[in-house]
Amino acid sequence: MDLIQTLLDGLMVGGLYATVAIGITLVFGIMGILNFAHGQMVMLGAYTAFFVVSAGFGFWPALLIGMVAMGALGLLLERVVFRHTLGDHMQGLTASLGLIMVIENLAAAAFTPDPRTFEPLLPGSFQIIGLTLSSQRMLVLVLVVLLVVACHLFLQKTRIGKAIRAMGQNRTGAALVGIRTSQVTAVVFVLGSAMAGAAGVLYASLFAITPYMAAAPLMKGFILTVLGGLGSVPGAVLAGFLLGIAESLGSRYLSASFRDGYGFILLIIALLYFPRGLFGQRGKLRV
Repeated sequence: MDLIQTLLDGLMVGGLYATVAIGITLVFGIMGILNFAHGQMVMLGAYTAFFVVSAGFGFWPALLIGMVAMGALGLLLERVVFRHTLGDHMQGLTASLGLIMVIENLAAAAFTPDPRTFEPLLPGSFQIIGLTLSSQRMLVLVLVVLLVVACHLFLQKTRIGKAIRAMGQNRTGAALVGIRTSQVTAVVFVLGSAMAGAAGVLYASLFAITPYMAAAPLMKGFILTVLGGLGSVPGAVLAGFLLGIAESLGSRYLSASFRDGYGFILLIIALLYFPRGLFGQRGKLRV
């Protein structure tokens, strides 16, 4: 029972990691840019949830508003910054590093560095077949699964999703068959940023929020992007759950103080046998 409970905790945390990694993977697969400011969108999504819940609107409006707000911010950044760096990916990388400092310092000035928390939607815990489970953590796990499935269905079944997949395979070829690449790029940024916003809201329902909280989800997101395979959405999701389970098992049975190190050990071992990650091909978006 203790093992099952540890595995469920790992799946919940891994799902949060995967939600962050999906956005990073989508942007890289389409634009070839590793957006280091993605973690700051997670942080801003968390603050959005805090202020919406504090205003008395509740968790569900906070989740919706967090996704919409970060999607809008992603569209703004794509139009103002990243659209002009497509010809030089190093410029895009440098711009994203600059955005980290700008967004983080603005957040610290506006919100103060003090940790913030809010009451979760489902406080307390419940028992089932001998397991004691946190109600909010189980809700987060369910929501993560729903978000991942919804993202998968969007990419597989919708017209714009098929255009995204086509551009991930060959941007020039997609343009030649009539796909409006600029519009698809904008949609990718909106979708990736909305997923970051959702991850931030779910993170805020479990942990304290600070302007400097972006480093951890960003680091885990990039680990998953590489581990799953650069450009592979299924790889990022699977890697997220694997990383969450590895951290949970390692913290429970080995050392909790080494929690952040387990991901790098898993990454090193995996890349010894899968140099391009679990599913990925460099430069290709596989969904």
